[in-house]
Amino acid sequence: MRRPIRLVGAILLAFGLVATLSVATPQPRAAAFAEDICYTPGAPPHSCGPLPITCSLENADAPICGLRAFLRYAYTLRQPLGGRSLIHTDSSYIIARSVGFSVADAYWIAAYSEATDLGTFAPRDMRGNLVPNSRRLTTKDISGLVRTHFATGGFLFHFLPTLRGPRAPMPNGLRPDVNDTRHEIMLTHLRRWATAGPGSSAPLCTGGFTNRSPGGDYATGEGCYGGANPVPINGTYSIVSPANFPFTNSTGQQVITDGVLSSKFDQWVGGQSANARIGIYIHALGDRISHHACTDAGTIAPPTPRHRAFRIDLNKPSCDQGPHAIRHEFETGVDFHGLEPEDRTTEAALSKVYDELVYFARLRGTLNPTATTSAAKTRVVTNGLVPALEHRNPMVRLRSVTAAGCRLGVPAFPGSPSCR
Repeated sequence: MRRPIRLVGAILLAFGLVATLSVATPQPRAAAFAEDICYTPGAPPHSCGPLPITCSLENADAPICGLRAFLRYAYTLRQPLGGRSLIHTDSSYIIARSVGFSVADAYWIAAYSEATDLGTFAPRDMRGNLVPNSRRLTTKDISGLVRTHFATGGFLFHFLPTLRGPRAPMPNGLRPDVNDTRHEIMLTHLRRWATAGPGSSAPLCTGGFTNRSPGGDYATGEGCYGGANPVPINGTYSIVSPANFPFTNSTGQQVITDGVLSSKFDQWVGGQSANARIGIYIHALGDRISHHACTDAGTIAPPTPRHRAFRIDLNKPSCDQGPHAIRHEFETGVDFHGLEPEDRTTEAALSKVYDELVYFARLRGTLNPTATTSAAKTRVVTNGLVPALEHRNPMVRLRSVTAAGCRLGVPAFPGSPSCR
């Protein structure tokens, strides 16, 4: 069993921690369930950030391993064709279809889940080429939600801190409570927005911060906090303890992309708006789990009469970029049973995503009745996707995930090898 991660003593580069002013050209970095499949023009997919061979699960907590993981992501995730996450994309697609969504709806849920990281998403084939008719399969630009966009609040779709009182227990981000509106502000805010669907009055607010609801929470009020008088959102995020990256924005409507605020989301996205809302929420849910070591320790302080601002503190050792990068390398291509329980985020996320997609399929009226059984969930998650994602070789991993879907009767994701 691997030892728990210790702090990395020094990281040389603040990779990706840039408050991008324009949302048109997002800068990818190591992030929750980061792209594990990367593309090279005319070549088979390769691993974006494999755990270095010299860093086994037994010694992955060594400082040099965190540094190597950090630098590996810095190189591979800046390749021109980018990549995709087999968790955010393919696994979400397979689960969505298995619980009752149509093939088309399952695709768009998965595509917008990936676009939440990348800004836009279009599928590529096994040689890195865009698939035929890719224009019809490309999401709208939602760059305001991208992980490196601090100025728009996009960062907070990926790092979801909690609000808790002085005597409240530490949250359990491996199994976040999706109904805890008082503490899981951003998560429950997004869930409400996705549940309400297109044309609803439920707002999508920066940081998830609404005016206080009748129940006293900041997640489910009728409008974004402050209305015409927004307040600042001031935060800090750890680079390498005690060094931190400060960020600031303000309450109000979430920026979707340049010139588009969240009140225009449905109009901007068009016919796939309902699926896009679910995909964005499912992505944030996965990231809450993936980043739980950081965000469980992080805190939110609401405005007071003396301090008219929300304050977010993610300047925590568990957010440092070395351990952060290594944890993402534990999420695919390794034997999950060799990890400490707190690092088994892939299994935890797939389980929770399955449950939530059952919830949304039921709302949609498309739920496969057998999907609610423990046997069905085990067949899809425990016996299907989890072992497929453990393969270290990226081609084997991608083909195994596709094959797991095929065995469940799910057609291959666009660009992946066809079911035989």
